[in-house]
Amino acid sequence: MSGKLLLASSALLAALVVVGFYPDLFERWILDPPLFAIRSLLSGVTGVSRETSGFFGHYVDLLGVQKENLRLKNQVANLNRELAHEKILNLRTRDLEALLGIKARISQKTIACHVMAETSTDSPRTLLLDCGKNRGVAVRDGVIGSRGVVGYVVRVFDVFSQVIWVEDPLFALEGRLTDSGQKGLVRGRGGERPLSLRYIPSLTHVDRSSEVVTTGDDGYFPPEEPIGTVVSHGDSGRRIFQTIDMKPEERLGDLWAVFVLVPPLSWTASPLLGKESR
Repeated sequence: MSGKLLLASSALLAALVVVGFYPDLFERWILDPPLFAIRSLLSGVTGVSRETSGFFGHYVDLLGVQKENLRLKNQVANLNRELAHEKILNLRTRDLEALLGIKARISQKTIACHVMAETSTDSPRTLLLDCGKNRGVAVRDGVIGSRGVVGYVVRVFDVFSQVIWVEDPLFALEGRLTDSGQKGLVRGRGGERPLSLRYIPSLTHVDRSSEVVTTGDDGYFPPEEPIGTVVSHGDSGRRIFQTIDMKPEERLGDLWAVFVLVPPLSWTASPLLGKESR
């Protein structure tokens, strides 16, 4: 025990001597190593803390960006819906203005109706209108849109009616070429194929884009209402009549409001008795 005490005393004496005579060595060998270890430990803890705080900071920033992107996407979607709604309103306003123009130039009685639906089959291609017997609609009444002839009423119910579309093979109407005045028969061909203008003599000059309008002779449509436009006419060769294709002036997908035309006269039960007032 006394030996250990002596050894400790000698070490302490040596340390005091070093401190007294060699303070730089004491600081470098005795004090610096533990201080360096402590500083390294504290530096590591600070780095980890900074990295951790940086990670959470980036995470918070990312959440903020995602929320902002979601807000912007919702805003863009709302703006697109508003824009689409405005376009629909503009189209309907334009159609209503056109229908009012038709109403102003047509002298016969008309019934304003909305298009409820259209059939998806090629034939018969029909429309459903929200007007029927309750509004005075009858079979064979002509139907006209803002751009031109739509078709005929083929079935009438209490509160709605069915209209055959001009492109259907069952549709037929007398038409007149505006540039030559020549009359022919407009027939539908189905399957969204062009309309056919028949019985135009081969010697009649026909231009592409010539307009075809109603004659008014059938008693259902007034004269000069657009039916369609010529898109092609074939070389008839030795045939008497030309082959003429035309596109309808009215477009089925754009229809929203139409007029049902009430003819001033209608056929009686017996054809020999002629027509009577409606």
